[in-house]
Amino acid sequence: MSLTDCWILIVGAGLSASCQESSASAPAIEVVFAVESDPGVRLGKVHVAIDGQSVGETDSNGLLPTKIVGEHGQRFRVEHDCPQGHATPSAQKFLRLRSFERVGEFQSEALKVTLRCQPEKRLAVFIVRAKNGANLPVLLNRQSVAQTNLLGVAQFSTSAPPGTDFIIELDTASRPQLSPQRPTHLRTLPDADEIFIINQSFDRRKAPRRRVRPRSRITKIE
Repeated sequence: MSLTDCWILIVGAGLSASCQESSASAPAIEVVFAVESDPGVRLGKVHVAIDGQSVGETDSNGLLPTKIVGEHGQRFRVEHDCPQGHATPSAQKFLRLRSFERVGEFQSEALKVTLRCQPEKRLAVFIVRAKNGANLPVLLNRQSVAQTNLLGVAQFSTSAPPGTDFIIELDTASRPQLSPQRPTHLRTLPDADEIFIINQSFDRRKAPRRRVRPRSRITKIE
C-alpha cells in the first residue's frame, strides 16, 4: 500500500486515522465534535463550521458527528457559536491532515474534538457557621444578604464572573459582648462553581460587675 493510502488528522495531542484502498478521491476522516462548558458538561444546539462552512449543530448530548475531506497537509479552521451566557475562546482551533504508511493491522477511529464554551458567570454558594453567633446579620461585599439562625448557621448564593472577590462580614454591632467584633473573610471565585464554607467562632465577654458603693453610716452624736 502506498503512503497516500492511510491518513491521520492532527489536532493538538488528538489523532484520528483512516486507511483506504488506493483511490484518486480525497480521504474522508470521521470526526465527532463535543461542545462542553466544563469537562463532562455538554451543550446542545451549538453550531459548528469548518472553514466557514456549516457542518451542523450538536445534539442533546452535545455531540456532532461529521466527516472531513481533504488533501495531505491541508489545514481546517474550526469555529463554533456559543449560547447566551457563554464565551467563545479567542484562540482559534485548527485541524491538519497528514498521510502515513500503514504497518500491519490497523483500526481507524473517529477523532473526538472538544470545543469549549466558557460560562461567563459562575455560581458561588456560601455556608456560614458561627459558633456563639446566633441571629447575626451577614454582609456580602457590604450588602446584607442573610442572617444566622439560632444555631449560628446561614446560607446564601450569588453568581459572578470568575475571579470576583467576595468579602463576607458578620455584623456584631448589636452584640458588643461578642469577640471579635465585625470579623471579615475574603474569598475569590475560581473558573468553576464553588461552595465556600465560612467558619467563625465568637467568645462572649462577661459584662463587668458594677461596683456597689457602701452605704454611708450615720453616726449619731449627742
